[in-house]
Amino acid sequence: MEDQEPPSGGDLKDGTLGPNGLVKTSEFISLIIDALTSLGFNGIATDLEKQSGLPLLSPATKKVLELVKNKEWDKSIDALKQLELGGNEKAVRLLLLEEKVFELMVKAKYDDAQKTLRDEMMPLGVKRSCLIRIIKRLFRPGSVGDTEVMKKLQELLPFGVIVPERRLEYLLDDALDRQKMSCDFHNVPDSDLSLFSNHYCGEQKIPSETLQVLSEHTDEVWFLIFSHDGKYLASSSKDKTAILWESDAEGRFVVKHKLVGHEKPVVAVLWSPDDQQVITCGENEVIKRWDAVSGQCVQTYGRVDVGSVSCGWFHDGSGIIGAMSDRRIYLWRLDGSEIEHEQEQRAQKLSDVAMTSDGKWIVSVGKEKNEISLFSRETRAERVIQLYEEDRITSFSLSKDNKYLLIDLSIQEIQVWDIEGDEPSYLTKYDGHKRSLFVIRSCFGGYHEGFIASGSEDSQVYIWHMVKGVRPCRVLRGHSEAVNCVSWNPTDIHMVASGSDDRTIRIWGLARN
Repeated sequence: MEDQEPPSGGDLKDGTLGPNGLVKTSEFISLIIDALTSLGFNGIATDLEKQSGLPLLSPATKKVLELVKNKEWDKSIDALKQLELGGNEKAVRLLLLEEKVFELMVKAKYDDAQKTLRDEMMPLGVKRSCLIRIIKRLFRPGSVGDTEVMKKLQELLPFGVIVPERRLEYLLDDALDRQKMSCDFHNVPDSDLSLFSNHYCGEQKIPSETLQVLSEHTDEVWFLIFSHDGKYLASSSKDKTAILWESDAEGRFVVKHKLVGHEKPVVAVLWSPDDQQVITCGENEVIKRWDAVSGQCVQTYGRVDVGSVSCGWFHDGSGIIGAMSDRRIYLWRLDGSEIEHEQEQRAQKLSDVAMTSDGKWIVSVGKEKNEISLFSRETRAERVIQLYEEDRITSFSLSKDNKYLLIDLSIQEIQVWDIEGDEPSYLTKYDGHKRSLFVIRSCFGGYHEGFIASGSEDSQVYIWHMVKGVRPCRVLRGHSEAVNCVSWNPTDIHMVASGSDDRTIRIWGLARN
């Protein structure tokens, strides 16, 4: 095929593109020129301007930008007359005049600055805030550089005068983001998105198939959790042990250490923030800290005649939180010395206790049976989530960003609360799973923690999309008895682990077919 002559500027100016003819050809070419320039391909951009006959900037616009760049304020203001600025003209003039006054003040030309204010800015209705801003800048040299001035100018110039910087990049990014938002069950990394195809992943990107069954525990599995880097899994059991599992080269989990030392069932096991240690909580017994590399116990925490019920790490790994059988919360340094903590006695057994990842709040059940308490370590004040009287709390979990709290209730309901603002607010609820007797735990997970997974007494794992439905979008079948706990891998969004009374742990992933 012979090379064709490119169309001329006259042919392009009024043409359109796209299946619906909505894209103006001239604007499309201008966006390409701007994108090439922003990527550093100035030569190609210049060639495209010449061949298309469609310059990115008009001579008048180029002149104004060059004058502003050279800080020739009077000339640049005068050159604005050649541009069609419409309702933006006053704002553009004030921006340039502000820079002029600032420069005069820096040069100690106070009379000229005052004259500019009086004769040029006041007639335009300059606001007091503008004058305050100029004065503040005098005491903070360099607070607004040349690049910032050009950026503000480009934001004020109408679209017909200048192409918004990196506009094509923004439009493409927005198109991909809209595809993500319209995807019913979006659960793939951003790196999987492509401009070459429309995106939709559907239910097939939610874990649904058993990839591995772990059977080392000799009794019910009560708790499990992935490490922060997703390479390890920790589990605890009624068999009085905890196990640290390691992912091998093929992605299968094998036993790294079996932690033996508790005299009673182990109700929880939690990784330190750096994944180098774990703590285990014996049922109405003691809390132990273990070295995850060697598998050795390095410290025990507890109080005489008071057993442990739940435990947690300080946000920075510098201490341990213990929820004890006297319904009080205790804090210890790593060396075992106790830290004074003045929270009042809780209304019920503390099935969970946690510190937010910023270290600001300790979360637990409240002074009343239907309350969740958020205790501020800074102000010592207590914020309360008040639930209905019949809503007995069985467990809870925090989102990684500390914005949301997932609360498991005895009425076979999971609630999500927003705890980021001044007052906690209820968002939504999820149901469909079964819970009547046992502590069943749920968790956030998946892409941007957009899903919720939970165990259930009917031996199944339930998964909900956090935004798009009260009812489950996936039900995972495979266990033969109650599923007590689930954990979603924080680095592999297609992997979930579940622990059951059937003494096994199941690793779930995407269906192979």
